[in-house]
Amino acid sequence: MQATKAVLAATLILMAGVAGAGDRDDDDYSKHGYKHGKGRIDHAKVVDVRPIYRQVRVSTPQRECYDEPVYHTESGRPKSAGGMLAGGIIGGIIGHQIGDGRGRKFATAVGTLMGAQIGHDAVNGHRRHAEPELVGYREQCTTRQRIAYEEVVDGYDVTYKYRGRHYNIEMPYHPGKRIKVRVDVTPVF
Repeated sequence: MQATKAVLAATLILMAGVAGAGDRDDDDYSKHGYKHGKGRIDHAKVVDVRPIYRQVRVSTPQRECYDEPVYHTESGRPKSAGGMLAGGIIGGIIGHQIGDGRGRKFATAVGTLMGAQIGHDAVNGHRRHAEPELVGYREQCTTRQRIAYEEVVDGYDVTYKYRGRHYNIEMPYHPGKRIKVRVDVTPVF
């Protein structure tokens, strides 16, 4: 029984020592910035910084203008169907007077067509195709999109040195000469 009491006493002493050691470690971690496994902040030296580029499509509106020739066709008076109608009636009457029997219908039809053409030409003029005349120029403009590609900095590939080891990280901005690092100590079992 005494042996049991001795073993029990030794176990309690050992457990108190381990518990005390654990408290000391926690105090040591909290002095150096460790809080609940988040680690502490320290600084590392930046060794190399390289920009990371990407291409961006840029669309720029560009106005293009040119001079367009303007032509004018002289048409004189506006065209009228009155001359054609009067000429057709007169030509039909004359053709009817010339023809005889069955030929009278044919002569009337031919007289009507010829009279209509003569009446049309008399009222509207004899020019069938008027030559266009250049009267000036008019500016015409259009807008087109000019496409170009430009390189822009998308981030930075940063190499830093902490406690003799080199590390790489990609950052959205240039870090300068030093970079903040979070130091986390995880116990190994």
